[in-house]
Amino acid sequence: MVLPALALIGLWPAMPCPAQSTASQNPFPGTALSAERYVIDVTLDPEKFTLSARVDATLRCGIDLGSLELSLNPHLRLAAVHDSEGHALSWQRSNRVGSPKISIVLKNRCPAGKTIQLRFEYAGTLHPALPFQPAPNHYFLRDDDVWYPQAGAFDFTENDITMRVPAQCETLASGKLLGEHREGPLAVYHWETSRAVNGRAIAVFARPKHAPVIQELQAMPAADRGGAAPPARVEEVCSDEVASIPSAAPCGELSRRALPILQKFTVLLGPPPESSLTILPLDDAAEGIAGYSAPGMLVVSNSVARFAAESAGAPSLLPHEVAHQWFPNGVAPASAADGWLAESLAEYLAWRYLLDVNPEAARAMVAEAMRDAVAYTPARPLSLGLELLGGPWSAARANLYQRGMLVFRTLETTIDRERVDRALAEFYKRYEGRSASIADFRAVCEQITGRDLGWFFDYFIQGTEIPTIELRRLPSESPGIVAGEISVKNLPPEGSVRVEMAIRTAQGVVEHSVATRGAVTTFTVNVPAPALGIALDPDQRILRWTEAAERSKAQAAILAALPDALTADELPSAIELYRRAIAVDPEDASSTAQSLHERLGELESDHGEMQAALADLEAAINGHSLSLFDTYLWRAKAYYFHGEAELHDGRFEGAMEDARAGLSLPDFVLLNSVPAGFATRSKSLTLEQALESLRDAASRH
Repeated sequence: MVLPALALIGLWPAMPCPAQSTASQNPFPGTALSAERYVIDVTLDPEKFTLSARVDATLRCGIDLGSLELSLNPHLRLAAVHDSEGHALSWQRSNRVGSPKISIVLKNRCPAGKTIQLRFEYAGTLHPALPFQPAPNHYFLRDDDVWYPQAGAFDFTENDITMRVPAQCETLASGKLLGEHREGPLAVYHWETSRAVNGRAIAVFARPKHAPVIQELQAMPAADRGGAAPPARVEEVCSDEVASIPSAAPCGELSRRALPILQKFTVLLGPPPESSLTILPLDDAAEGIAGYSAPGMLVVSNSVARFAAESAGAPSLLPHEVAHQWFPNGVAPASAADGWLAESLAEYLAWRYLLDVNPEAARAMVAEAMRDAVAYTPARPLSLGLELLGGPWSAARANLYQRGMLVFRTLETTIDRERVDRALAEFYKRYEGRSASIADFRAVCEQITGRDLGWFFDYFIQGTEIPTIELRRLPSESPGIVAGEISVKNLPPEGSVRVEMAIRTAQGVVEHSVATRGAVTTFTVNVPAPALGIALDPDQRILRWTEAAERSKAQAAILAALPDALTADELPSAIELYRRAIAVDPEDASSTAQSLHERLGELESDHGEMQAALADLEAAINGHSLSLFDTYLWRAKAYYFHGEAELHDGRFEGAMEDARAGLSLPDFVLLNSVPAGFATRSKSLTLEQALESLRDAASRH
């Protein structure tokens, strides 16, 4: 899975994604075998992308075993395996192409409940998956790169890691740096964890010219802490690449923004596994934003660091990745199906944080999810969990991230937010340092509420159906009373959600809520003046069908007929499809008109329909999307293509104005590539480069 450009504001998953790696594996092989401790001595060369390692692994046998099955990236050549008595053990790679599986025959059987120690020696050239592909100045290896022998990717292990790297490099791993010394041309770093953690990601990077920025968390009032000790500090490694950009955010901005996030989540959930967090920006191979969270460390793409001060760039990325310090770094999924408790929960916690500090961004998150996730076809059950990361990014984003977040919001309407908070804190406290399942989380929720919530988890987690909720006014005997009924379709008979409403009167808005019972629930509300209108679920707290989702689904069905790659002969039919999609939603209830007009204008320009193209591109320039970032993005693209059309018709001053207006938009938008239209362009350009080229062409005339 390759992260698309910033257009999607996609969050790179901090979980193993089999489709990303050349070493696709099931990170949950069951309870037959688990790892408890790793002692790793590894030599890394970021310029050649090579590693050689000696690993002593302490493994626990869940059942009596005469042979073991582990995983190691197939690009790494396994030289030898020995047991603790020095016996050379026979081993065999899987015959399946690309499989990381290794079968090892033991000299002596490993009884159930006992541990066994094995030593592995291996080497090879390893190119990790996107977005953090290796470069001469950095080498980042995640758990899903399977760079060490794995029993399970989410095993909680104590780690003792020695990294030997070129002298001009530094390293980063979970735990504490115990020492650094030189061995000839190599620098040797020794990292060790003080407790079992479920991540073994490591990073090598060029020694920065600038000192790291450290943000200390001041003492919190006892009443706010709830007895929880907050993380001591956030340390940010200053990226030389970012520091050299005049418009970049100052070094330390990322750590400054991360600190209150850690504070809020600590108050809500309790202290994270590690008392400090180190943020490392790395150059990303893919255009866009990316983040990966491991215990006590957070790796982000340079674009995140560069635009850290821009709240419109990717406001949910940092809180989402920081939330992973608790889930899954503190409590790991018990199986792939339990991935909802990592990615969806991190997205929900990101929304909770933004609700306090950036309400407009929080509103945009929900509005986009209520449109895109509800309308996405085909819907996939959240019980697929991490398997959703193996398909298209659009499917993972819509189902696991967006719909998963909406399910947590819907849970608030079923048991209320205060009980959700209590359930999350208790869930983390009970299972910290272990793996847990959705069934475990359900049990905590039921214990706190004293209710059977089986219908909720079966319907929203195991299934893919979405309810329809409608409000009908009923006659009332008094103008001071509003009567009505709420109809709920496609929800189990025992299902109940609390539906909020805002009743508008001449003397103000009256807020009311109704807990539904069955298919129809009647209600009455006292109001100070006759009701002028009623907004149902005004904050979109319930995962349900909305007009925006219905319109978006209809538009998607029309555009599904588009070919993957347009030819000259197909341009007229493609233009007609876009016009039909716009006509389906004339009032833009789905808030997609800006993007549709922009793309239609591109196609019309390629087809020589310049007047129509100018009109549609002007509509995109003057239009708005749900998020501020999308509004800027479609506007920047529209300025470019509008300027091209002006240039084509000889209106050079108009083209110059378009270029100037486009270049005045935020930098984090201008780094995106110009989308390829029908006419294949000679090279890939960022919007900034394209607009500068347009400006230069106009100035020559």
